[in-house]
Amino acid sequence: MEVDFDTKINTSVLFDFKLQTLYKQPVTIIMTAIGCLMIYGFITLHRWYYPLIAAILILYPPIDMLRLSFMQAKMVPAYKNGTHYHLSPEGVTITVGEETQNAPWSTFTKAAGTRSSYFLYTSKNTALIFPKASMGEKTEDVLRIISANMSPDKVKIRF
Repeated sequence: MEVDFDTKINTSVLFDFKLQTLYKQPVTIIMTAIGCLMIYGFITLHRWYYPLIAAILILYPPIDMLRLSFMQAKMVPAYKNGTHYHLSPEGVTITVGEETQNAPWSTFTKAAGTRSSYFLYTSKNTALIFPKASMGEKTEDVLRIISANMSPDKVKIRF
């Protein structure tokens, strides 16, 4: 089985991916926990600056990711102009403009998904992004190919 589809990455899809990776990093989890402790400290100790510190620690990471997502969606040609994907048993062929790259299935370390997108990770913070809206009715075929060609322990997609 082989599937072809085109994707166009917008700010919201890119932000979804960045949040997915951001909140799996220990630093972000620690910052959020400290922010929550600052809120608790404000309630118990009534220090005026605790809510300010909490707001910075809790709100800065997602706001910064939104800013980065907006900039990348406008600047990166693969996101701006769209990407064509061809999934086959041999791997994934990625075409951006005139450039074509082939990635065998062994390149991918994990497959994951959110409500709006699926991700094929090539490293901890790098992935191919497949928005569900772009795939349309080909979504089931894409998931079948991914499941058939990657080991089950690497596929973290809920069907």
